[in-house]
Amino acid sequence: LVNWITMQLVAPRPLPRLDFSKGIASGARTLVVVPTLITSAQSVEALAEKLEVRFLANRDPGLQFALLTDFADAREAALPGDDALLRLAARRIDELNLRHGAAFHLLHRPRLWNAGEGAWIGRERKRGKLEDLNALLRDGNREAFSRLAGPTTALAGVRYVITLDTDTELPRDAARELVGAMAHPLNRPRHDPADGRVTDGYGILQP
Repeated sequence: LVNWITMQLVAPRPLPRLDFSKGIASGARTLVVVPTLITSAQSVEALAEKLEVRFLANRDPGLQFALLTDFADAREAALPGDDALLRLAARRIDELNLRHGAAFHLLHRPRLWNAGEGAWIGRERKRGKLEDLNALLRDGNREAFSRLAGPTTALAGVRYVITLDTDTELPRDAARELVGAMAHPLNRPRHDPADGRVTDGYGILQP
């Protein structure tokens, strides 16, 4: 409701952006990531297919693509069939890399016990996924992940992350437009150590 009211009252103000139509600059390497659940073989196939479609619409050496996955909540840490699903997901990522080059990744987390939920779940669900991804990109910390597929060395130097819901499309060359906006000097976040927050520019853009 708040989002809808805001959109009715505030006129759009286009942001300045850099022209990356000929390729994303080396200092603005970006990871396109889909936080999601692996629930069945069919879901794995669909996730891999959609990731490939996003890649084909946004070919650029400065882009990497990843599935950031958990298993569904359960009453046990591991269920029959988990390993088979994970092997299938890793195999599909490997096949994409063989077909298109080293641009695809699987980043999978195990279930952990959550007393509040009374179940085994991926830690903090989607928010936890993104926190663990940041730790991997910033510090190379892989402890939160039980399975990685794809060339993780290609993630070194990633500066921006485009986060997509499972059903969100990434239209042709949209990634370059988004990265061009984030990388523009007038939009770059300026962090005030005294206040502990971003006081100018943008730490997050939501189109």
